[in-house]
Amino acid sequence: MKVKQLILALVAATAIGAQAADIKYVDGVAAIADNDVITQRNLQAAIARSVKPKGMSDTDHRKEVLTQLINQSLVAQAGKRRNIVAEDAEIDSVIAQTAASRKISVEKLYATSGLSRDALRQNVADSIIANKVQKQVAAENARVSDAEVNAAIADAQAKGQALPEGEAIRQYRAQHILVKAGQNDPTAETAIRQIWQQARSGKNFDQLARQYSQDSSAAAGGDLGWFTDGQMVPEFENAVHQLKPGQVSPPVRSQFGWHIVKLNEVREAGTPEERTHMAVRRALEQQKAQTATYKLLQDLHKNAYIDIRVQ
Repeated sequence: MKVKQLILALVAATAIGAQAADIKYVDGVAAIADNDVITQRNLQAAIARSVKPKGMSDTDHRKEVLTQLINQSLVAQAGKRRNIVAEDAEIDSVIAQTAASRKISVEKLYATSGLSRDALRQNVADSIIANKVQKQVAAENARVSDAEVNAAIADAQAKGQALPEGEAIRQYRAQHILVKAGQNDPTAETAIRQIWQQARSGKNFDQLARQYSQDSSAAAGGDLGWFTDGQMVPEFENAVHQLKPGQVSPPVRSQFGWHIVKLNEVREAGTPEERTHMAVRRALEQQKAQTATYKLLQDLHKNAYIDIRVQ
């Protein structure tokens, strides 16, 4: 199977599967993926949301979508074994975004999903977990050294291949407050939300960081200096991308704990050489991430019980 097809299952944030415990809501089973059940109802819903490639038969399209659902299920189960969770706020956000994209209310989405409220939330949670696993695997395996970038550039030049010009490098200057947290640590979440409320009410962010942050940047008011995409953990980076200068993010969970981020400035920078280096680095990172994701799925399939019951 093509890498692109395998990876596709990991980024479908609203794909709907069903847990074995919720099988009473369905008419039939499409497939079993280890401890999860993918129902025919969910398969049909996923097919309806999917765009069939031109020239592909309905049968092949159904098989492709089912494969994507199986892959997502296996990755979500792997995420749970890694103690990766989907926070309620994350589930709410995905559901709200999905409802908004369909121009309906959240309650309307729940009512028309074909699943119980709890089942729908669990399925969204699984898709969030699968996406987190993909990002974690990429972060663990997609690091590219300066030596690798230089070698790739030298190789391309030796072969007479054109190098990407790259875009202007976007740099961010931000502050943050970190409250360290273990897995399922309600005390840390409560603390960060109380700090966030103070920040929202206008209290000086520098003072809050100095008083509460458990990061080494606390003494500097949480100032992280200038950084570019790829230098921070994905959850932190995604929060920054949602902000305009002067705005403060809601609490964000990462492997380090709970963060509140304040974006101060954004600028475009980089010489032509630096832009080329960045473009090559990102291409190499993407290659490594795809290879790591493909290997993860191969390993999961190798060790999983899979029973496909529809053709």
